[in-house]
Amino acid sequence: MRIYVSGPVADVATVRQVQDAVLAAGHELTLDWSADVSFAEDYASQAERSARMASEELDAVVEADAVLVVASEHDGRGMFVELGAALVRSRAGDLDHVVLIGEIRHESVFYLHPLVQRVPTVEEWLAGLS
Repeated sequence: MRIYVSGPVADVATVRQVQDAVLAAGHELTLDWSADVSFAEDYASQAERSARMASEELDAVVEADAVLVVASEHDGRGMFVELGAALVRSRAGDLDHVVLIGEIRHESVFYLHPLVQRVPTVEEWLAGLS
């Protein structure tokens, strides 16, 4: 399965842990945005790079068979765009797995959307796939 993992840049360590579990279970990532988080603020100062990143991340959501969103103690911004794109695909019948991983600490009405599956750990979600 091709999987995209979204989450707050400030919690890149947890995003990487989820990605590692996905890879260890034999799945593929559509994009590993966590590999370079050196550019996490002041996006306007590098407009071309920002545009490329936005396109790559949205394309990765569109190419995924599952979109996992890491709930975190940290707030996110771009992750909500990715969650929205995943929900649109799911509503259209093009995506079966929109999953929120972890404890909700910063509420969003979209975390509670009926198409979002909520699980405490990525391991629990992966185990349910078999």
